[in-house]
Amino acid sequence: MPDRTPTRGRQAARERIAAKRAAEQEAERLRRRRRTQLVTGVAVAAAVVVAVLVAVLVQSARTDTGDAVAPANTAAGTAETGFARGSADAPVVVDVYEDYLCPACRAFEEAAGDTLDQLVADGEVVVRHRPVAILDRLSDDEYSTRAAGAAAVVADAAGVDAFATFSGLLFAQQPAEGGPGLTDDELIALAAQAGATGDDVEAGIRDRRFGDWVAEATDRASRDGLTGTPWILVDGDPLASPTVQALTAAVEAARG
Repeated sequence: MPDRTPTRGRQAARERIAAKRAAEQEAERLRRRRRTQLVTGVAVAAAVVVAVLVAVLVQSARTDTGDAVAPANTAAGTAETGFARGSADAPVVVDVYEDYLCPACRAFEEAAGDTLDQLVADGEVVVRHRPVAILDRLSDDEYSTRAAGAAAVVADAAGVDAFATFSGLLFAQQPAEGGPGLTDDELIALAAQAGATGDDVEAGIRDRRFGDWVAEATDRASRDGLTGTPWILVDGDPLASPTVQALTAAVEAARG
């Protein structure tokens, strides 16, 4: 009978080699797993740090603009971020948040402006205009902020009626998104048309006197729920759509 000992020895050696390789592969797999867990942990920690930093920066920005000087003639009940037309005793309050670069805001003003004017004249509503700047990224020169700041200068210098006239002129000459806005000289000329003139008005527009106020008004509106413009609230309830029909129906419902 032949001796199979050498064959058995070779088989045992192969098995030991295979077992060693399997052990090495398992060890490598565990090392890779630990490395992946470490990288993931570092990434999560970094994300947490970034989130905290962003929160701190946002809060810091809010704190910086929280003491912004408000223009004169802001309305009671608006935290100094709005300008009111109409009697404070009117039964219904309409808040109108608009960005002067917003095409939909211009469309709303063209469609509903006369209706709002009539409701104000009849003593049915008080309209609180709240300029905001959410579209600076769509112009070459932060036009939304510049226009809202210029409107604040006009209100500060010449009152709410001049502000309303100036707002209408801004929408009538609204620049296209994606390019330059009206120049400071053009804004100053429109302010004069609205009844706000003088060196102080010109300086206020050129120096962006109320730029911080615009930033604070926009930030506060965002915290209150603003996600886009126009944003129309009737006694605190947002319109489902910025149309004359929706506006008049909401005012009727609010009057009871």
